[in-house]
Amino acid sequence: MSNPCGTTKANVLEKTIIEGIPIYFGTGVNPVNSPAQFFVAWGVKVLSNGLIPTFNHESLEEGFLWFVDEEEAEEKYQRLIEEFQGQMSNPS
Repeated sequence: MSNPCGTTKANVLEKTIIEGIPIYFGTGVNPVNSPAQFFVAWGVKVLSNGLIPTFNHESLEEGFLWFVDEEEAEEKYQRLIEEFQGQMSNPS
């Protein structure tokens, strides 16, 4: 079985759940002339059947961002955790 167009298998390395919202850090093969190998994703339905979209998308409810540099991806993952924790402790 092949992956649907525009998706790749997500290899989740770390997962944090804050107030029911999962935040993922992982690896995958982002095809079509992209060297990006690391992703950060968040949202309840962002990983469908273990697959992640191969393009970047960012909103409050969900997102998936691809990175070439592992450290940059890890930093974004940690910042997202801090931002989500801050939003939950200081609701508007």
